Amino acid sequence: MKKEIPVAITLILAILYVAANYFTGVGFLDAAKERLDRWYLVVAAWAVLVGSINLSQIHGRRISQRREGWVFSVWLLICLFGMMFFGIFIAKNASHPGWTFMYNQLIAPMNATVYSTIVFYIGSAAYRAFRVRSPEASVLLITALIMMLGRVPLGRMLLGGHPALSQMADWILNVPNAAGMRGIQIGACLGGVATALRIALGIERGHLGGTSE
Repeated sequence: MKKEIPVAITLILAILYVAANYFTGVGFLDAAKERLDRWYLVVAAWAVLVGSINLSQIHGRRISQRREGWVFSVWLLICLFGMMFFGIFIAKNASHPGWTFMYNQLIAPMNATVYSTIVFYIGSAAYRAFRVRSPEASVLLITALIMMLGRVPLGRMLLGGHPALSQMADWILNVPNAAGMRGIQIGACLGGVATALRIALGIERGHLGGTSE
């Protein structure tokens, strides 16, 4: 019964939530969905708390043992608890101007730094991928050249502003690229639905401390 009762509760709540999303305007379904949304926020908050404690323990041990890179662990904990203190006691809602300051002065520059670093890894990966060793690699190389010459201002300048490559690049983005992205999204959605069904039906019980059947 330790496993059957949680599985039954999960199945019932899953049916209620799915029904509330497809059949709107039904009083008890809307109320159930609103209550489940609130429970989700509570569970998510507890998950963040557990993750923060786990992160603090791991990096706290690294700092106490002076392992390699322990200075970065110090900065991580300072940022973690600094943002936590700021959000709980100072900026208590999203409209607080402090959030805008923190985003514009801290988060946005750090994101820009990370993405600018990734560029070098992308360049290295592109060099290895563009080696013409197969027909697929040849197609990839030709497509990349068309995209770079058609979308990058330098390519347009070298071609004298000729619109042919620009139109070809637009076609690649709007037709094969869009089709591929839709296929990936459909596959991801089907995988999410399959995982949700496995959890709701009790086939997947990893979240209950057990194993899948």
